[in-house]
Amino acid sequence: MGVIGALLAIIILAIILGVTLAKHHAPAEVHSIWVNLTDYPPMPTGVLTFVGPDNTVSRSGCTEPSTLWSCSLPKDDQEPASPYQANQPTIVFQIQWDNSTGKGWDTPNGKSPISLQVRDAVDGFQPNPDPPSFQEMWFLGETTDNVTSSQKAGEPAPFFISILNSANETISPPDLSRRSGLERGFKPNATVAAGLPVPELEADGSPKGAVMIPRPVQQPVRLYDRGLPTEHYGFYTYFPRTIFLKSVTVLNRTQQDVGLDTDGGCRKTEADFFVTWAQTRMLVQIWTRQLAQNSSSLLPPGSPRAATAPQLVRPGTMPYPVTVTMDTHGGDPRQKFVWDWPMDDRQQLVLGKPDLLANNMAVGGSWINPRASGDAKPGGFDGGSGGCKCQWVNFA
Repeated sequence: MGVIGALLAIIILAIILGVTLAKHHAPAEVHSIWVNLTDYPPMPTGVLTFVGPDNTVSRSGCTEPSTLWSCSLPKDDQEPASPYQANQPTIVFQIQWDNSTGKGWDTPNGKSPISLQVRDAVDGFQPNPDPPSFQEMWFLGETTDNVTSSQKAGEPAPFFISILNSANETISPPDLSRRSGLERGFKPNATVAAGLPVPELEADGSPKGAVMIPRPVQQPVRLYDRGLPTEHYGFYTYFPRTIFLKSVTVLNRTQQDVGLDTDGGCRKTEADFFVTWAQTRMLVQIWTRQLAQNSSSLLPPGSPRAATAPQLVRPGTMPYPVTVTMDTHGGDPRQKFVWDWPMDDRQQLVLGKPDLLANNMAVGGSWINPRASGDAKPGGFDGGSGGCKCQWVNFA
């Protein structure tokens, strides 16, 4: 009996150890960022970074002096962007998936993706600013963004994209606190005599920092060129781009740009002018087939600094090739102006003396249906390939 009892004890101990060790050594469950849907290309979700991109297009000839437009971060923002160059802005995306049964995102073609009347009830997603109309998306898809398929405005998709201040931030639907008027950085109801909106001011009365990268919230994503080599997810949004400058004086043939104003404008404390490009457009295109076709590859990894988080090392955590474009195509012609406010020695704006500035969109390419024509039949204004432009990519 003693031998049998000992054997039973050994067997029981072996079973207990086996179960315990199996629990301790079971691989941890890995959460996938990918959403795989039957009718759509795989889409990564969550917070994804676009770091140290190549600035492949930099065109500022639409205005004078050319320093009014820049593809570099504002001077006051450049030091925190190190070790990358001023023209290599880091962008942090958050991609969210609408997995609700309501399918509020699935709007018929011919309507705005999310109308003003129903946007607050679309499965908790609340775009800010409002997305463009279907008609304008079609117009720009045909005249400006080189959409190949017959569906120039693309197809609705169950995804929403926000641009965050940092990789530590997230947005959860719904988030009413982020709704701050028609355009970030401007008071929606404050205007001057000329009808131009007044920017947000600091407590001391000076304008808040210059803005090159907008912070749109939960913009509806569309799928373009389904099944083609150029297949991509995309969206675009409008925002008031601003820059501090020492001079806005048109140069003569012998003059050169003011040195302080090159590569992102001057610092706020050096500025004599605060320039606004209302209705600047940011276009984001996420290419879903380029890697599979071996037609491109992501940029090689950068060398991380000791204090740099892994997600902030080039090329970032975005697994797809991405193109980010900034230009002045499209937009609301009633709000679309370029102007400056003079600044006094205390960095206060002289609001009674704004000056309109040039934006010649025919420079460097075509200009289709200029806003001055007043012809709304094509669905949008200021299409074409000309004008000032910046473009960044995370692939080669």
